[in-house]
Amino acid sequence: MDRLSTNFDVSNDVNLNTQTVQNPKTDDEQTIFEQDNAEKQNLDDLKNQFETAQDEQGFLGKLWNGFKNLTGLGLSSNDVQDKLEQYENGEITYDEAASVIAEYKTKQDGAADLIANTVTGLAVAGVSVATGGAGAVLIGLGVGAGAKAGLKTVDRATNNIEGDALDSKQILKDGITGAVDGVTSAITAGMVSVPTAGATVMTTAKQGLVQGAKAGAITGAATGATQYTTDCAFDNDKEFTLSGLLATTAQNTITGGVFGGITGGVGGAISQNNFNNTVTISHNNGLQKEIDNALQAKRYLDNFNDNNKDIAITSAQEYSNILNKLEAHSASAQSLASKFDSQIDEASEQIYQAFKNNKSISTITTRPKGQNSAFSKLAKKEIEGSANLATMDNCYDAIGDALGLRIQMNSLDSNTSSKIVEKMLKKNNINASFDDFVKYISGEELQNKEVENALANVSKDIINSLKQKQSQEVVDQLVKGIKKGKVNITEINNYGSELTSYFTDAQIQQIADAYKYAVSKGVFENDDVFKIVNDNPVLDINDTDVTDRIDNITSKSNSDTKVEVKQKTKGAQKESGYASTQANTKHKLKDGTIANGELQIRGTKVNEFAEVEHIPYDIRSGKIFKDDPKYADIYELISNMKNADYDSYNQYLGDVYKTLRMQELGLLPDSAVLPNIENYMSNSSLNDEALKMIDMNGLIKIAKSGH
Repeated sequence: MDRLSTNFDVSNDVNLNTQTVQNPKTDDEQTIFEQDNAEKQNLDDLKNQFETAQDEQGFLGKLWNGFKNLTGLGLSSNDVQDKLEQYENGEITYDEAASVIAEYKTKQDGAADLIANTVTGLAVAGVSVATGGAGAVLIGLGVGAGAKAGLKTVDRATNNIEGDALDSKQILKDGITGAVDGVTSAITAGMVSVPTAGATVMTTAKQGLVQGAKAGAITGAATGATQYTTDCAFDNDKEFTLSGLLATTAQNTITGGVFGGITGGVGGAISQNNFNNTVTISHNNGLQKEIDNALQAKRYLDNFNDNNKDIAITSAQEYSNILNKLEAHSASAQSLASKFDSQIDEASEQIYQAFKNNKSISTITTRPKGQNSAFSKLAKKEIEGSANLATMDNCYDAIGDALGLRIQMNSLDSNTSSKIVEKMLKKNNINASFDDFVKYISGEELQNKEVENALANVSKDIINSLKQKQSQEVVDQLVKGIKKGKVNITEINNYGSELTSYFTDAQIQQIADAYKYAVSKGVFENDDVFKIVNDNPVLDINDTDVTDRIDNITSKSNSDTKVEVKQKTKGAQKESGYASTQANTKHKLKDGTIANGELQIRGTKVNEFAEVEHIPYDIRSGKIFKDDPKYADIYELISNMKNADYDSYNQYLGDVYKTLRMQELGLLPDSAVLPNIENYMSNSSLNDEALKMIDMNGLIKIAKSGH
């Protein structure tokens, strides 16, 4: 037993000794062992830091990190992973790896704030534009605070930190910095200019970059300083220092400037591209061309006498006096043409700003009145004695349509129109089809007289629905522009019949209401009577309280402000069937000048015809001279046309307008055959060749030719 015990003990001792011999640890080996454990702990610590930084990121941080990973721009999570691998391989120190993680966290937090500030600024800008810039600072304060606090709350709700979303302290901080961001965004928004007529996309992009950088730097500085100050105020462990304030402000200034520059440059390029694609500006050619004022005056006066035998100026003394005045007007017209040419760009920008982003508009074309047109206008007024033209200012004021501005609206497609017509027919329990309605409007007799009578009762309502579909967006922007002072109109002429005119009676009422509201609020002064020419008198046009008919207006009109509106039906329908809505406009320019314009609103199909349809009238009224080579081929033909033939000719022109308008309203296809002039002039002495020269295509050909 003792032996066994002894053997056991010996064996045990041997085993123990063997263990000691097999696992010796030198000092160096112990050091390496401890270092390995420390490095593993350090690596785990770095990974925990990185994981925490990622957990704290909401959707804004994740979005920004994804962008950096995709593009390789900036410090991304992929870069941090690379640094952790470098540390694990012994290529960099712990402090270097930790520094990268801290930098990553700081930049991600800053990016989230930057994105939130940017969205806040855009929200403020959007609301400011929607409200016409009224109360921009207060809007910026409220919208900015709410937008940033709301966005950052949603951002924190998408991170992996429990209860972080409803951190009241952070919400308050975001509200304060958002308010500052909103106010500065509202103020600096005016630093970024609107598109410039005639400028290239590249030029405006450069301008937008510089202006955006300035505005962004100012906003960045303000929000950076506010961010640092609020952090110090709300965090007890963060001490406020001047160096910290300056560093944070400088960093945000640079970041805001860079981001603002990029945003301004891209925005400027996009805005200018949209402007160039929407607005076509024609300038006067030959402004420096020498004009024989005496010859121009004599040609006009002699042409007047030839075309107005009953009121011809036969007295030698009167002839001489008027001739001298017309010669002076010829010289004035040359100066005025140059002035108008210099104003057209700015007026074009104003119209673009009032009607931009309108899907119903095809294009906007503008052109200033030239010397010859300006002189003709002055000469006519001089002979009629309808205006005081003693001074250049008088002459300037006398030309009310100095700046020609044209908005062309898109046509309705047949599918849209058929749905509108069929819906109206169903609503009125009329058992008729879209084709039946088109035949009725075209003037065809229907076999079913009951249906024909039913269509007669609803045709105006259906046509108004189609008109409204084509033009309401333009009307809404015009009304908004008037109420905000962006568009000042003093007269509106809704030329055309029940079918061919562009605006409905209700739309004319909207425009009149907007005008009276704008005057009552002092948006612009009521210098004269507001005039309306419309085929049908508009109801309640002089109702003293217009606010009941204007949406989103809470305050009542100033009862002390008297706005006189005159309306008439005479002249709404021209003999030729001319269809267009025209408004006399006033444009306040940057130099303080008030320029006179004429805004014409019509469809793309009518526009080309309307540009040439007036040629026959101008010949017969003496506006076009006998010796004008451009119209030599048709001058005698038109001027010598018998009155009965001219009436038939006007009927042809009117039916062309009617057909074109039915195409624009989607009632007829683009391929619809236009009226044939021979069917209207069969009893005239004009041959087929002569008729072809004065039909629609013939007039367009003459207008485009140089002879």
